[in-house]
Amino acid sequence: MEKLLIKKLPVKKWTAILSFLFVFQCSQLEIEKPNLFQFLFLSSSPTSVGVVTSDFASGGRFKSFEPNSFTTFPTSIPIHSDAVGRYSNDRVFIVNRLNRDSIQVLNPQFGFITEQEFSVGQGKNPQDIAVWNDKYFISLYNADELVIHSRASGVKIGAVSFVSLKETFSTSGIPDSSVEASYMIQDGSSLFILLQRLDRNDVSGYLPPNSDSYLVEVDMDLNQIKTVYTLPYRNPSSKIQKVFLFGEPHLVFSCVGRVGFISQIDAGIIAFRLSTRQFHPERLYAEQIAGGDILSFQIKNDDFGYASVLDAGFNKTIQVFRPRTGEKIGTLLQIPGNIGISLSGLLLTNEGKLLVGSTDFSRPGIYVYDTNIGNVLLNPIPSSVELTPFDIFQLQNLP
Repeated sequence: MEKLLIKKLPVKKWTAILSFLFVFQCSQLEIEKPNLFQFLFLSSSPTSVGVVTSDFASGGRFKSFEPNSFTTFPTSIPIHSDAVGRYSNDRVFIVNRLNRDSIQVLNPQFGFITEQEFSVGQGKNPQDIAVWNDKYFISLYNADELVIHSRASGVKIGAVSFVSLKETFSTSGIPDSSVEASYMIQDGSSLFILLQRLDRNDVSGYLPPNSDSYLVEVDMDLNQIKTVYTLPYRNPSSKIQKVFLFGEPHLVFSCVGRVGFISQIDAGIIAFRLSTRQFHPERLYAEQIAGGDILSFQIKNDDFGYASVLDAGFNKTIQVFRPRTGEKIGTLLQIPGNIGISLSGLLLTNEGKLLVGSTDFSRPGIYVYDTNIGNVLLNPIPSSVELTPFDIFQLQNLP
């Protein structure tokens, strides 16, 4: 009977009812707007970046930051105090490292809510993740294998053994069992993984690179090693970047050799040519030119690159260099070693903004430089991202 009555309502009355419902709904949305809008829409923008922050003690937060407007969005997702981030397949992956040993998957479409988290094994210390079809490939610092987990359940379903790649030499006479697998990058069905191969049992008590480091190419369809490439320099420490250089794509990363308290001028930024599977004969930026260990970098093109450098006196600098010639162009930022400020997190956005994370505990945040107008510093006071920035990455799928 109710259905018949509804059908018999005149068009004018239907219009009045729909108008009322529309106004009512709009008024309801206006009332709820601050919370709902912030949660669903203020979490990011097309040009925002992801920031892993930390208090270096009890925990950290994932934040999103828009460098063109210096806006830090309200969403704040609890993560581990020692974590790094990656964006892939329309998701943010938080790699919670030692003492949490898990992968945390955030959904950007719903305020970066955690939609999945799974363990990779206590004490395994995950470093990076790659997504391929229905599989997750995860590099582990404290293991001799590349583990494979189900994308649906997070359960371990296989592994690629690195046992044959463990170092066979130690100054103590007792080689350790880990290969120190770190950062990775995909190229088609190939996955490239960096193996540092450090000597954990060295008599010095530090972790020097007493063996060659490797770049390992894995076939993600067959779950097996394709090729092992010996690096021309040891101890790769930066994320791998796929960069268009000298007219074609290269994989680029920084090797630091002996770093920190055992620092030596012995490495630099190197490039791996994908078409030939060979290393570029010259370093894109050598430690001899930089004056210290190149901890991280970003490359804009053949003529402009940016490097975060730590020298033997623990002075920190952001330097500009020319990848085509390997020459130093200038210094953007310099922090003396006797000041308790470090630089952590370096990203060049697609719009040409260079983001530098500052770990000044009295005023932590992100500096923003515009590389399109002569590397001008846009915010003399670093933009706050709640806690201390540790890792900065694009919220866009890699090509």
